[in-house]
Amino acid sequence: MISDSRARIIFVNKATVRGLGYPLKDILYRPVTDFFQEKIGFSKWKKTYFDEIRKKKKPAVYIINRLVKGGKVRTIEITAAHMVYRSEDYILTVGRDITQQLAFQTRLKASEDRYRVLSEQAAEGILMVNMNGMIMYANKAAAQMFKMPVSKVIGTHFSAYMERSSLPKAQACFSLVKGGAPSVCNDLDIRSKDGKIIPSEFIASPIFIGKKVTQAHVLFRNMSQRKEMEKLVRESEKMKALQHFVAGMAREIQHPLKGLAVRSQGLINKYQNCYFEYIGYKEFSDIMKTLRTINDQVKYCYETTEKIVSLSRRKAKVEGRHCDVDAVIRETVNLLKHSLESSDIDVALKISSHLPRVAIGAFDLGQALNNVLSNAIQSLPSGGGKIRIKATCQKARSVRIDCQDDGIGIPPEVLGRVFEPFFTTKSHGLAKSSGLGLSVVYSIITSHQGEVMIKSDVHKGTLVTILLPVYGSFKQSKRK
Repeated sequence: MISDSRARIIFVNKATVRGLGYPLKDILYRPVTDFFQEKIGFSKWKKTYFDEIRKKKKPAVYIINRLVKGGKVRTIEITAAHMVYRSEDYILTVGRDITQQLAFQTRLKASEDRYRVLSEQAAEGILMVNMNGMIMYANKAAAQMFKMPVSKVIGTHFSAYMERSSLPKAQACFSLVKGGAPSVCNDLDIRSKDGKIIPSEFIASPIFIGKKVTQAHVLFRNMSQRKEMEKLVRESEKMKALQHFVAGMAREIQHPLKGLAVRSQGLINKYQNCYFEYIGYKEFSDIMKTLRTINDQVKYCYETTEKIVSLSRRKAKVEGRHCDVDAVIRETVNLLKHSLESSDIDVALKISSHLPRVAIGAFDLGQALNNVLSNAIQSLPSGGGKIRIKATCQKARSVRIDCQDDGIGIPPEVLGRVFEPFFTTKSHGLAKSSGLGLSVVYSIITSHQGEVMIKSDVHKGTLVTILLPVYGSFKQSKRK
């Protein structure tokens, strides 16, 4: 567009005609101010635009709102320059419609503002981390967890806020995100400026520009309250287990004690009014039978309480001992040789050569294996069966012992309770189980940093797996 010194339009190109929406004849020789949204007179236009542009040695840039046909307003970026033609002054303007661009910028800013509000008001910490691990953005929640101002968090490396034990895990997560992994979740501990360790759940995701990962978006939440609740739940479960333990112990000891009372009272009632110098065979046989029963019941009470005491001692203290797995397995099988042969049970051993020593004493491991094998023997039918024992080394860090039988198996609804003290599927009585067998196994193995797992199918058999740390690796972990 070209305007003369009286603000009249003397030339427009086709793009201007299209932009204004009027025919060419309705545009030419009209004052340029007719197309301004702001109504201004000639004198103001001359002073604000014409005189200012004429004084400048280079083009000037303006943003104006222009009215087009229908009363619509378009935002135009104007580049204007003064020119002289045949001693007359003119203003040459080149306009670019930036209405749509401004609308995009407005929407983008609104979106950024919404994101900023959501981010700043979020209860979870939010970080933006570049590919070098430097924090480019941190919200208020993150800064509060770090106990630092936002301005001081930005520009620091994320590793500065990681607890030392969690740093390798955090670096592994960061590497996965840099490689384009869609989302990485993990539990990590962060350390605030005042030294407080905060258990947190992290979710990290990559930010792409094109196909290239340029930043990582990290969201983390403080899990202290949840951890505390989980601790309370565990304590509650322990109390519940203790209640079951006490109730079970009372039942187990009460049953034979009641028998003792009944049997002894029976003898008293039967013979308290009898006067004789000698005892006949019938009376002697009756008394001896009752005494044997009483002896069995007393022995049962003693063995039950001894197991409880042993369980308590083992939980209180674990001695740093070690043993040869191969020798203990073979010795345990040999000790149960009579029970195995009388029940027509075959034992197949498959023990890897050169097994490393494990971090448990021979007596404790033997007691655990004895209980596992005794359970297997009791589960097999009277017609005999087979027990398979396998021992292997797991990557030089632990030794695995598998004991598998072809017995009656354990129902799914019972399997979760087999390690509870006094829980048993066998009926109570002198020749029956007290329900402490697998509980003792679990206590022995876990107190030596090991694991006990059990799998079972009804009528197909049971597999008990024991994992024990290798003696050397156990000592190193204890020193750490």
